[in-house]
Parts: sequence; structure tokens; C-alpha cells
Amino acid sequence: MNGTDLTTRQGRAVRYDDCYRVYRPRPTARLRLVCFPHAGGSASFYQRWVQHFPDWVELVIARYPDREDRLGESLPDTLEQLADEFAAALAPAVDRPTAVFGHSMGAAVAYEVTRRLERRGKNLTRLILSAHPAPHRQRPNTVHRMDDEGLIADVVGLNAASAARFEDPAIRQLVLPTIRADYRLIETYRPASPGLVHAPIAAVINLDDREVDADEARGWSDCTTGDFELREMPGGHFHLVDQDREFVRWLVTALRVDPPSWPSTP
Repeated sequence: MNGTDLTTRQGRAVRYDDCYRVYRPRPTARLRLVCFPHAGGSASFYQRWVQHFPDWVELVIARYPDREDRLGESLPDTLEQLADEFAAALAPAVDRPTAVFGHSMGAAVAYEVTRRLERRGKNLTRLILSAHPAPHRQRPNTVHRMDDEGLIADVVGLNAASAARFEDPAIRQLVLPTIRADYRLIETYRPASPGLVHAPIAAVINLDDREVDADEARGWSDCTTGDFELREMPGGHFHLVDQDREFVRWLVTALRVDPPSWPSTP
């Protein structure tokens, strides 16, 4: 991508290179997979995945504001506004078959980005949503209003390995505001009714994940006019980290769908 200016927020142009990172460009790849991280997550969360994907997949990773090399850039007020920016930035890159994946909060972002891309005439091969209920089945929660200890307890409860980063006061002071802001985005995300996408949806849940059950995940079937698949896997909320090779192996299988006629616009 050439970094063309697409939209503006707070007086700053938003470009593809601002919003997405490709750790290993594959210009001849037949398909792009665009990944959206969880609350508190960053592009580097998916960096290890690159080595597990075949050459026919180019991995594109969303770079949320206010972390890593976007530190100091503020998040928008709502998840829908975040999706506006990421959809506008991604649209020019949908020049070949493209699938979208999101984990936890990233599932909601991926869904909203897909809705916006389709309104632009950009048809996706598949929308894959991990560890999150359908929007109209999302549970009410106010963790973002808790004190620091309460917020940390929730984060560590989902991923015990994350506890170490909160032991360093400097790192804790750096990451907690970003995590709280992400929690606010997803906990205040309340679409009145599910908007339909045409992309087929695959919803993934883990059997030990307390954040979503099969019925809540099955609600994603109400959000598509295409096919729907529910995949149940062992493990907890971050199974895709604990068993990354196994998860990517399944993901590659899920990506092998017949692409739409291309290009997606006349």
C-alpha cells in the first residue's frame, strides 16, 4: 500500500500504514488475513503466527492507537468510530481475496469493520470471530470502572501469563490506561440490533472460556446472510496463544473457502 490519506480524526490523516502492520509481506499471496487483537492487545500479539502460515496467506495485523509505535495517539470515543477508521484505511488493500479475524474485543471490531467494508462494495471471503458473544448477546459489564486492582484481576483471570507485566510499576502505569480504554470501548458497545454481513462467519469458542458460551457464540449466525460455523476447542480464553500452532492450522483450513468473484466492485 502507498499510505494514501483516507480520513481524518483530530486533525490527523489516517492511512493504511498507520493502522496495519505486515511483518512479512507476501506480494504474491492469494489471500490476505486481517487480524484484530483483544482489549489491551497489540500488533506484536500475532507476530509469532507469521511463521506458521503458508506462503499463499499474507498476515495483516491491526495496530490500535495508544500502544507500541502508536503510543500517545488517543483512542476514539466508541468502538464504532474505531471501526470507521480501520475500515477506511483497509478498503484500498482489499484488492485480492481477504478474510478478517478478531479475538475477544477484536471480534466486535472485525465484525464492524466488515460491515463498513461491505457498504463500500468490498466483499470478504470469511469473517472469523473468536472468544466473543454476538453483539446482541454481549453481557453487560463495567470492569472499566473498577479500580486498578479490579481491572488487573480481570485481565489476569483471562490470561494468567499476563500477571508478570503488572509487577513492574513503570510498565503497569504505562499499560493500564490503554487496557481500561479498550475495556470501555467494548463494554459500552451496544448495537441496537445485529446488522447483517454477507461474508460467511465462523465463530470459535473454547470450552473453558468463562467469557462466552456456545449459545452466545451461536448468536453470530443472526449476523450473516452467508454460511455459519461454530467451532468448539479445548482450553481457555487465550487458547490461540497456548496452542498457537494448532489454532493456526485450523485457521488455515477455515480460510480455504471459494473466494467471491474478483474484483469485488465492477
